[in-house]
Amino acid sequence: MEVDAIIAELDKPHGLPREALVAASSQREELAPIFIEAIENYIAAAPHERTHPDALFFMFHLLGEWRETSAYPTLARLLRLPAPEMDRILDDAVTATSHRVIISVFDGDSEPLYDIILDPDASEFVRCRMCEALAILVRRGQLERASVAVFLHACFASLEPQGPCLVWHGWQNAIAMLGLKKLAPLVKKAFRQEYIDPELCDYAVFERNLRLSRAMPGENDWLDETDHQPFGSTSEEFSKWRGFTEAYRQDLERARQAANDRWLSRGQDSSQPHKADDSRRWAAAKRTRSAA
Repeated sequence: MEVDAIIAELDKPHGLPREALVAASSQREELAPIFIEAIENYIAAAPHERTHPDALFFMFHLLGEWRETSAYPTLARLLRLPAPEMDRILDDAVTATSHRVIISVFDGDSEPLYDIILDPDASEFVRCRMCEALAILVRRGQLERASVAVFLHACFASLEPQGPCLVWHGWQNAIAMLGLKKLAPLVKKAFRQEYIDPELCDYAVFERNLRLSRAMPGENDWLDETDHQPFGSTSEEFSKWRGFTEAYRQDLERARQAANDRWLSRGQDSSQPHKADDSRRWAAAKRTRSAA
């Protein structure tokens, strides 16, 4: 399959382009720099000029599947885009797989990860997950525990907002994952100041997780180890997601047809501009990439 044809298939708004994913992997040496350049161009473009987010979804994950460390700085910059833009590109993958892709392409430099976490304009969901990515990289022996501990300590004063935000949930989770008992008083203060949503976690849960991490540093039963593994096969992983199933495609088609029927029942002609616009919105509807 030619490169242009692969990218065109990756950019289709519905379904899992299995053939294109296989073809891309067979040409990874050629496509990796093309994908990185495409992502760089997307970041550099003005918001109203950014196109093909569906293709970027697959590019992002393929680079993770390929363990393409040269893509790490670019993917880190991508993850600093504002929340609406990240939702447009990654949808549910923001929380489900973004951290796993980053640990897959990590090149040893912690600064790009720190930059995401400290960026108040980045998605709070992404920032939360990148805190956990730091802890995962330490647990995998790819970052020094002491240097990450220094960073997490400094975060108490430097994270913005100094108020409720999901990044604080990721921050306390990273501290618990690494068993950093000396930082527990700061975490307690963050809970007291209501930086962390008590519906997600309370201080008692943090203390329990911290204790378990210190007792079993390599075998934390409270952690979902599957969620902390490097990203695997794009085709295999997303074949399990409802948003890529035939059933979901049929649901979209039924919804599209229902919308058309509503227009027709009102006596609207399909050639009218607002009817055409409605059809295009359905045709371009972004897949909901939620797991089954």
